[in-house]
Amino acid sequence: MAKMTEMELLAVLNPAMQDAAIFNGEFSALNAKYLKEYLGRPYGDEVEGQSSVVSTDVADVVESDMPSLARIFLGSGDIISFEPNTENEAEVQEAEDKSKYVNWIIRNQPNSFATIHNWLKDAEIQKNGVVKYFIDESKEVETHEYEGVDQTEFAGIVESLKGADVDKVKVEVADQIEDEQTGLFNISFRSTKECNEVRIINVPPESFLITKNASSIDDASLVGDRIRKTRGELIADGFKRDLVDQLPSIGDEEQRETTIADIRNREQGGSTKTSSDIKNWSSETVEVKDLYVKVDFDGDGIAERRHVMISGNKVLINEPFDHVPYASLSAILMPHKAIGRSRAEIVSSTQRQKTALLRGMLNNQYMVNNPRNVVHPDVDLDDMLDARVNGIVRLEEDTEIRPQDAVYPLTVPYIGGESLQVLQYVDQARAQTTGAMLANQGLDSDAIGRETATRFEGVQDAAAAKIELIARNYAETGFRKLYEGIAWLVSRYQNTDAEFRVLGKAMTVNPANWRYKHHVQSNVGLGAGNNERLIESLQGIYGIQMQLKDKQSLLVDDKDMFNTLSRITDGLGLPRTNEFFNDPEVPDETLLAQNEQLNQMVMQLQEQVQMMQNPLADAEKIKQEAFLLKAQSDAQIKTTELAMKQQQFETTTAQQQEQFESKTAEKLTELEMKYKEDAKEVFDGNLDPSALSTEQIIAALEATNNG
Repeated sequence: MAKMTEMELLAVLNPAMQDAAIFNGEFSALNAKYLKEYLGRPYGDEVEGQSSVVSTDVADVVESDMPSLARIFLGSGDIISFEPNTENEAEVQEAEDKSKYVNWIIRNQPNSFATIHNWLKDAEIQKNGVVKYFIDESKEVETHEYEGVDQTEFAGIVESLKGADVDKVKVEVADQIEDEQTGLFNISFRSTKECNEVRIINVPPESFLITKNASSIDDASLVGDRIRKTRGELIADGFKRDLVDQLPSIGDEEQRETTIADIRNREQGGSTKTSSDIKNWSSETVEVKDLYVKVDFDGDGIAERRHVMISGNKVLINEPFDHVPYASLSAILMPHKAIGRSRAEIVSSTQRQKTALLRGMLNNQYMVNNPRNVVHPDVDLDDMLDARVNGIVRLEEDTEIRPQDAVYPLTVPYIGGESLQVLQYVDQARAQTTGAMLANQGLDSDAIGRETATRFEGVQDAAAAKIELIARNYAETGFRKLYEGIAWLVSRYQNTDAEFRVLGKAMTVNPANWRYKHHVQSNVGLGAGNNERLIESLQGIYGIQMQLKDKQSLLVDDKDMFNTLSRITDGLGLPRTNEFFNDPEVPDETLLAQNEQLNQMVMQLQEQVQMMQNPLADAEKIKQEAFLLKAQSDAQIKTTELAMKQQQFETTTAQQQEQFESKTAEKLTELEMKYKEDAKEVFDGNLDPSALSTEQIIAALEATNNG
C-alpha cells in the first residue's frame, strides 16, 4: 500500500472524531446534568408561587470528599514511586532518581495545586477528569534597554538572560548609539527565549476526545482534545504565518454553547464572546484538534500511533509518537471501560428525591402559615381582604348565624414531621451509598443515648473505606499513568542534566541515561488520609523497633527506624524529614551527626593531618623525641648511681672519721700521761703537774728540751 496523502488522512480522522464519546449517547448530557446539580441549578420544572428549593446533596458529597483527597494527593508524601526489579546498584539508583525527579516535576508545575485539585474535582463531578502532559516548546519575547555599556558588558547581559530552563536566546539589536567620547553604547534589543519544559494542564471534559466504548486510554484508536487558540499563540508555537492565516476562525455564532462550558461560566455571562473583545488578526480564535491516533499512515499494513494536529482541513503536525500523553481519573471504575462513574452520578437520584420532598414540605409550611378561610355570603369580602391590625369584619344586619360560624379557617394538615422522617431515610440511604454520613444521622433521641464508641468507630471505618477506595482508584489509574508518562517523556526528549532540590539538597540527573523499566508502586491507600490513625500506628511500630534495637536484634537497623520516622513526619505534613532526622545511608548526614564526637578529637586529628602532610619533619621530630627520652633515661640512671655512690662515700667517711677520732683520743690520752710524768721530773716535785694545763706542760717541756 502507498503512503497516505494529507486528504486521505483527514478522510480517516474526521469520522473517527465524530465517533468520539462526547458526540455519542448521553455522555455529554449527563456530564452537564451532574454539573448543574453540583451548582444547585433549577431543574426546570419549578412552578411559580411554589417552592423552588434545590437540595445540595451532590455538592455536599463532593465537598466532603475533597479534604481527604487533598490531604492524600496534595500533601507532603510521595503518591507514586519507581521500584527496582533487581538488586543491581545502578538500577536501584536510577529508580530513586526517577522517583524524585518525576515527583519534583509534578509538584513544581506552575499552579500545580490548582491543576491537581481541579483534576480530582472534575473526576468527582463528571464521569472522568483528564490532564494532558507535554514538552512545551515556547518562545518568550522581551525588550531590553541599556545605557553606557561596552561590548564586554553587553556579552555578559546576553549570557545572563540564559537560565536553567532556557535552551536558546536570540538577540535582535533594534537601536545602537555609540558615545564617541567614552566609547560606550546606548543599546536596545529584543531577546527571544526558547524554552523546553514539561507542562501539565487540565483538559475540560467537553473537550476530551476518546473513541466511544474504549476499554482504556492506551487501547483507544483515537485520543485527543479540542483546543481553542488565537492566531498569535499559534505563531508563538512555531507555526508559519502563511499557514496560520489559512486556518478558519471561530465566529461568534459558533461560540455560543449551551453545554458544560456555558453552565460553568453562566454566573460570569456564559461562554459567549462579547463585543468588548479586541478584534484583530492575532486575537482571532482558531479551533485545533490535537490527536493521537492509530493509523496505517505509511502503508505497511500495521497501524501505528501518530501525533496529528489539524485545524479545518489543514494538517499542522503529523509525526510518529508512540505514547498517549493523557491521564484520566474516574471515582468509580467500571470493568472494560475507560470512563467510569462519578460521585455526583451515584447521588444524583438522591438529590432529585430530596428536592421534591423539601419542596413539598415547604409548600405545606407555607399553607399552614397562610391558611385560607371559609366565608359566609353575608360577610363583607372587602373587610375580609383587608389585613389591617385590629381590623373588623362586618355581617349583614339580618344575618342569623353566629360570627364564628360565618368565618373560620380552612385547616391544612401539617406534614412536617412525616416529611422529616422520609428525609432521614433518604439521608441514610445516601450515606450507605457514598459513605458521607454523621454517626448519629437518622437516630431518635433514645438511640443517640445508646450510641457507643465502638459503633462510632465502625461507622467511621466504613465511611473511610469508601474514600480510601476512591483514592486508590485515582492513584492506580490516573496518577500512575501521569508518573509513567512524565518519566517516558523526559527520558526521550530531555538530553541535558537537570538540577533540582529535594528535601533541601541539590540533585542532578540526566533522564537520557535512564535504561531500566521499573515497577511502579502506589503509596496511597492507608487510612484514606486519616493521618492521626496512621501516626499512632507508626509510633507503635517505632516502639517495637526500639525494643528490638535495645536487645541488639537483627530484625531492625538504623535505616528501618529512619523509614518509620520519615513516614511519621510525612503524616504530620512536614515535607523535609532531614530537618529532624539524619538518613543513615546518606554520608553527609551521618558525618554531620558525628560532628560532636569529632570535635573532641580535633587536636589529635590535626596532629595526624600534619604528619600526613610532612612525613620527613614528623620522622625527625619522632627521632628527636626518642633521643630525648633515651637521654632522660640515661641521666636518671646516672643520677641514681651517683646518689648511691654518694651515700656509700658518706657512710665510709663517717666510719673513718669515727675511727680517727677514737685513735686520736687514745693517743692524746697516752701523750698526756707521758707529758705529765716528764713534767714531774722537770719540776722536781716543786709543782703538781695536774694543776697545770696541757698547754703549760707542753710549753715547759719544750723549754726543757731546748735547754
